[in-house]
Amino acid sequence: VRERMRPVVTQMQYDGKPCEDTEETEGCNTQSCNADCILSDWSDWGACTQACWGGTKRREKTVVTPAAGTGKCPAATSEARLQFQKCNTHSCSALYKNGYLGCKSKIDLVILMDGSGSLGTFGWIMSRIFVERLIENLDPSVVEVALQVFSGPVYWSSYTKCIGASSEAPDMKKDCGIEWISHFTNDTKSLVKEVKKLPFPAATTLTSVALAEAGQELVNGREDANTVVLVVTDGFPLSQERTKTAAEKLMEKARVIWVPVGTNAPLKMIEELASLPKNENIIDIDSFWKLGWKYYINKIIAQSCPTLS
Repeated sequence: VRERMRPVVTQMQYDGKPCEDTEETEGCNTQSCNADCILSDWSDWGACTQACWGGTKRREKTVVTPAAGTGKCPAATSEARLQFQKCNTHSCSALYKNGYLGCKSKIDLVILMDGSGSLGTFGWIMSRIFVERLIENLDPSVVEVALQVFSGPVYWSSYTKCIGASSEAPDMKKDCGIEWISHFTNDTKSLVKEVKKLPFPAATTLTSVALAEAGQELVNGREDANTVVLVVTDGFPLSQERTKTAAEKLMEKARVIWVPVGTNAPLKMIEELASLPKNENIIDIDSFWKLGWKYYINKIIAQSCPTLS
């Protein structure tokens, strides 16, 4: 309710007429305090995410006016606000060179390579071969690569340092089992040589800190490059909750592609973490032996590089 008043300037005298009402009220803001949000129109369809093998275009609606009170608003990932459309469904085979695709997109690629003991010696050997062949097929004129090997702490005292629960700062390699083999570089030939020599850490799996470290590495990336983080892992992290939190923060800065390997990989957890569409951001390899297959190298290149050579 709102009101207004007017003072009496001259009072009634003798046989004069009395003043009219000096106060007046009326209703206002009679609409409900609860209102659903108002969304924008659909954006234009974006570019296709892949050059072949079926990528997607996406369009979305943004919030113009937020919901009020108990009003509702569709989630950003709901079909009411986010839609995908298939594109470039043709085969990539015409682009093969010696059986492989080549990445010619301007991307900053961070590879997180799991070195936990659950891989076993054979799994570690195949992981190295996988990373070697992937890096060999990246065009160094446009692609820069950073490589991290992560395992985890052996002692509880080290673990508390690594997660910031101790007053002591950790030695990332000694305490946390996390080592940067290379920060961003386009010297892919030298990096491949380093991968061939990598020793097997064979410790635990501190995925959460590995993801956080990847986020720090992105500071050194190029402003005009697409950023992709590739996580190759076979085991459950020491803390799923911390890993989920770290993954969500990282996805605010970069596209994260998960490569769960083997039958014991935490696929259900990864499915909860992955961005939409999930089939483009999870490449499930159910056997360490298959890490040597050209198909999976090509699949990763196709799904992370919109421009192929």
